[in-house]
Amino acid sequence: MAYQESFVQRNEHRIFVREYPGEEATIILMHGLPDNLHLYDRLYPYLSPPRRVIAFDFLGWGASDKPLGYPYTHSSQIGDLDAVITQLRLQQVILVAHDASGPPAIDWGLAHSERVAALVLLNTYYCEMPTLRPPEAVWLFSTPVVRNIARPVSEMFGHSIFRRMYQWQVGRFFRDAEVRDEFLSLLYQQFDATPSARSAFFA
Repeated sequence: MAYQESFVQRNEHRIFVREYPGEEATIILMHGLPDNLHLYDRLYPYLSPPRRVIAFDFLGWGASDKPLGYPYTHSSQIGDLDAVITQLRLQQVILVAHDASGPPAIDWGLAHSERVAALVLLNTYYCEMPTLRPPEAVWLFSTPVVRNIARPVSEMFGHSIFRRMYQWQVGRFFRDAEVRDEFLSLLYQQFDATPSARSAFFA
C-alpha cells in the first residue's frame, strides 16, 4: 500500500506518523500499551481507500522519540494527539482508540466535539472502576514496591523475565500463530531498541 511517513514536532520531541491517502473525515488510529502503530498493519487495506488514514506512535513508543524522564501520562497523550491533528491540519476526524489510548481520545473528543465525526473505542476504559485490573506485566513492572524488585531482577537476566511476560500477555491476543509470530517480534522491537520504550511502559 502507498503511504507516507513523517514526523510531527511536539516541543523538542518528534512523533512518528504514517499517512495513507483518501478522503475526509480522516481516520486516526491510536495504539495502546505496550503497542505501536504496527498494531493496525492488517487493517489499513480495509480503510484506505476510501478514507484518509493516519496512524502514529505516541511519544515513548515505536519510532517516536523516547525521552528519558518524560511525563508519560494520559495528559501527555492528549498533547501528542493534538499535535498530530493540528500540524497535519486535519478537520473532521474519526478517532479509533485501543486500550490505554481510550482516555486521551475521549478527552480530546469532548474538548473538540465539533471536529469529531465518530469515536471508536476498542477494548478500553475511561475511569477508575472496582473491576478494572492492570494487565499482569503492567502490574509487575509498574506497581510501587513490586517494581523495585521486578525491574532489577529482570535486568540481571537481560530483561528475559520482561520479554517472557510480554510475549505471554500480548501473545494471548493473537489467535493465528503465524500472525502472532510476525507481530509479537515487530511490537517487541521497541523494547530492544536504543533508546528503549521501557521508560514509557514503566511510567
